[in-house]
Amino acid sequence: MARGRTDLRTAGRRPGRQKGRGGFTLIELLLALVIFAMVMGMAGGAFWSVTKAWNRGEAVLGQLHRGEDAMEQLVAALRGAAWFPSKPEAYGFWLEDGGGAGENAENKVSFVTGGSAFLPPDSLLRDGLHRLEVTAEGSGKNRGLTVRAWAHVAEEVEERDKQEWQVLKGVKGFACEWYDFEEESWSQDWEETNSLPKLVRVTLTMQPDGELKESLKLQRLVVLEVAPELPGRERTGARRVGEEREGNGKTSGGGSSGRSGEGSAEERGGSGGGNGGGNGRPGSFTAPKGGGIGMSGTRREEKL
Repeated sequence: MARGRTDLRTAGRRPGRQKGRGGFTLIELLLALVIFAMVMGMAGGAFWSVTKAWNRGEAVLGQLHRGEDAMEQLVAALRGAAWFPSKPEAYGFWLEDGGGAGENAENKVSFVTGGSAFLPPDSLLRDGLHRLEVTAEGSGKNRGLTVRAWAHVAEEVEERDKQEWQVLKGVKGFACEWYDFEEESWSQDWEETNSLPKLVRVTLTMQPDGELKESLKLQRLVVLEVAPELPGRERTGARRVGEEREGNGKTSGGGSSGRSGEGSAEERGGSGGGNGGGNGRPGSFTAPKGGGIGMSGTRREEKL
């Protein structure tokens, strides 16, 4: 009878049920969602920063590539500049300092060159010397670096006769300066239009583009090998050479006047005057200013 009795305390329990097992609470779920959102936000911010930096780098490289290409052509044209002292007015360097040397400068520079920089393949000017004019023109996104070219032998050229190209868009400013070796400073006050500067500095400022907020500035220093050491002094040297040739011609003509002998002695440092004088040693005496015949120089040399 004892085995057949049922224990009322255990009759209502289900077999296999364990104590202490349950699901996530609402607080746990909310905390997990907050952590997940924070992780995704940080990952999204990092991805956005990387994408922005990548786009900015591409914009900088694009502007740098286009600007460098234009600058290299300008440097090549300047290095190929031509100038001859026999006719300096036809090969002079022209500079108009519109807007100064700031970011919005509109300087206009013109020179004669023999290179093919900036010229299209079908241009007839590629075969010889020609004059180039470089400046920044336009407004807004259409503002760019403009180049004009024409034959340098033409004295008066109308605008319609000049070949014109816009070689680079998105330009903010173009400036050109020359180095004054006497003042030891950069200047834009160029008045020697029949000469060339020895050293120039060209600056090209690009407009902000895309992710690029600041202006990109490109700058080059160019040495003009054919230029005189000091602009404007080449005329003095040419005049001195002409005077020396003229004095040599008078001396070789057999003149016996003291004025002829005096000029020859001053130019040659005391070599005797005319055909009447002896062959003095260079630098042994100074001819008198008051004239006299060439023999006076010989006598003074004998005394010395």
